[in-house]
Amino acid sequence: MTKDLIDGAAKFKHYHYDADSDLMADLVKVGQDPKYFIISCIDSRCNPGTIFRAKPGIFFAHKAMGAIVRPYQQGTALAAALQFALNYNKVETIIVLGHTQCGAIKALAEDIDDPEISSFISVAKHSLEKAKISCDNEHEIVATTERNTIRESTENLKAYPSVAKALTENRVAVKSWQFDMTNGNLLEYNETTDKFEILITNTTIEDNRNHA
Repeated sequence: MTKDLIDGAAKFKHYHYDADSDLMADLVKVGQDPKYFIISCIDSRCNPGTIFRAKPGIFFAHKAMGAIVRPYQQGTALAAALQFALNYNKVETIIVLGHTQCGAIKALAEDIDDPEISSFISVAKHSLEKAKISCDNEHEIVATTERNTIRESTENLKAYPSVAKALTENRVAVKSWQFDMTNGNLLEYNETTDKFEILITNTTIEDNRNHA
C-alpha cells in the first residue's frame, strides 16, 4: 500500500545522498537557511514542493484546509512556526498559496454539515458573503470566494505579532498567490489593480533557460 511512497523516498535518497550531491550533507552540517515560508492547502494536487520543484532547504511549509490563516491566537502551530522562521531563521518572504477548485471553499459554500471542518473554515464566511453580493452563479461565487479567502488570510497573517514586527522592520514581504489547477498558471494579487495576475509565462520559462 505504501510502495509509491517508498519508491519516492528511494529516489530522493539516490539523488540527494548517494549521487554526487553535497546539498543534504551541507544542510545537515551547516543547518538550514530557507528564504520562504509557504502557507498552502492540504489538497494533494497542489503541493508546493511539486509545483515549485524545490530542492531541500528552500522553504518552510505550513498546511491548512484552504490555506486559511485564522486570526492570531497564541500557541497555535502556525504562530509558533512563524515566530521560529522569522526570528530565528530570518525568512524573507511569506506566501499564502491558495488554489482553484478548492474543496475547503466548496464545502464552505455548500454549508457542510461537519462541525470539525465547519468550525475551522467558518472564518472564511465573510469572503463567501462578499462573493454572493457580486456574483451571479455558484461557479463564480466559489471562484471569487477562493480569491477573497487568500486575501483575507493574508491580512490575518499580517496581524500575527512576529509578522507585524518583521513588516515594521522591512525585513519580510508577504504575498498572496493562487495556483490555477486547470492550466498550471501561478497568479499573484496586485493591490494596485485589485486583481490576481499571472506570474509565469512561456517567456519566463525561456528566460530562465537562457540564464541557467
